[in-house]
Amino acid sequence: MGKKALILLFLTSFLLISCAPKPGPNLASKASFIHPGVTTKEEVLRFLGRPVQVFVYPDKKEEWYYYYRIRNTWAKIPVIKKIKGKDYTQVLKIVIKDDKVVDVKYYTVGPGS
Repeated sequence: MGKKALILLFLTSFLLISCAPKPGPNLASKASFIHPGVTTKEEVLRFLGRPVQVFVYPDKKEEWYYYYRIRNTWAKIPVIKKIKGKDYTQVLKIVIKDDKVVDVKYYTVGPGS
């Protein structure tokens, strides 16, 4: 392999690695540690931190929402963006009543959903 080919291979590898998305929270795996009827409100706060959004209802039930947006790093390249996935948002909804988790739901929302 020639010197130019080696340099080209190195530069291409470097560019591909630098374009890779940075790892973020995996809300799906974190949701697996939260168990309705067992996990307390304090444990959720300790494990996940403060929620992004909270709804409190008259019956004292609370809905906590955690979000993490996944961006398509290839979206700026016209041909590749159609092949390499879409942007989406991970959502973790936790329902709490009387300081105990009563429901946990994980889902994703894409553009136009």
